[in-house]
Amino acid sequence: MGSTNPDEAEEGTIRKLYGTNIQCNAVHGSDSIENASIETSFFFSKLEMIK
Repeated sequence: MGSTNPDEAEEGTIRKLYGTNIQCNAVHGSDSIENASIETSFFFSKLEMIK
């Protein structure tokens, strides 16, 4: 995925390739499994999620 800041990301990472700045960095990655569970509920219903 690369560094949050596309300017600091390694060549070939998603953020280096597609991010335009630190606020528009192309992708989001959760900082923990717990937060990932919370954050995925913003985008997907329980029926759409596979466990």
